[in-house]
Amino acid sequence: MIKEKLIAHPWRVFFWEAVLFSLCLGLGIITALKLNRLLEVQKIFLSQISFSQFLFYFLFGTFFILAICFFAKFRKRKGAIFKLIFVLAVFGGGFISLSLLMPNIFALILIWILIFTWLKKPSVLSHNFIVILGLAGAGANLGLRMSPWLVVSLLIILSVYDFIAVYKTKHMVKMAKEMLAHQAILGFVVPQEISGFKESLKEIKTGGRFLILGGGDVVFPLLLAVSLLSQGILNSLIVAVFALIGLFASFYFFINQKIRKPIPALPPIALFSIIGFLITLLF
Repeated sequence: MIKEKLIAHPWRVFFWEAVLFSLCLGLGIITALKLNRLLEVQKIFLSQISFSQFLFYFLFGTFFILAICFFAKFRKRKGAIFKLIFVLAVFGGGFISLSLLMPNIFALILIWILIFTWLKKPSVLSHNFIVILGLAGAGANLGLRMSPWLVVSLLIILSVYDFIAVYKTKHMVKMAKEMLAHQAILGFVVPQEISGFKESLKEIKTGGRFLILGGGDVVFPLLLAVSLLSQGILNSLIVAVFALIGLFASFYFFINQKIRKPIPALPPIALFSIIGFLITLLF
């Protein structure tokens, strides 16, 4: 979680952060429900993702982005590469989300219109909208292919990684700043006021008037919620609610720092998501 030196209206910021977080989790769960029903009707079985597979792709993606950030030979092409990664990510997930709400051809046209709009005139609103679609679709697709205990293991490991990457190596902060500088951060840009949604993404700077919530802080609790759908939607909703409580805990810690600096938002979100999961085991 990255923010400016001073937050004038902290609870307004949290309100919009919670709205974006909840919309993404809610749409992700709905998308997963529709996708699961479609697969059942067509008798298609998704291959399960193993722990080693997920970890390999996660580490590969992280090292790839780090290479772009730090290697001088990528300097001139850095912005184009970041935008390409962003477009591919939101296109894949966004198409999944939209194709379950409308015919494929309309979904394809709409997602390209949204991406084109973002490329031509990137506002905070258009950015957050396609990020919601992208994360919801990706989380639905991946979550259906993962077991709850696998996601719990990943949440624990990635929480430790998030802590180290923000406080020790600080490379997570470096990556976020680089991607934000090129208007291609795969996360939410949260304003203090509703009018902030109209502002151009090109004007958003680190140390400015907006909070940044990384996509991983949203998609990982979504994975856990979706992985529980086979046991009933109530279990998924319980995890989603506890993840929101974790978001509140993360934000509360953030605004009460003596010296305001970026924090790893995933650990408290993961902790409360796992608590929600353990509660579902009691039913």
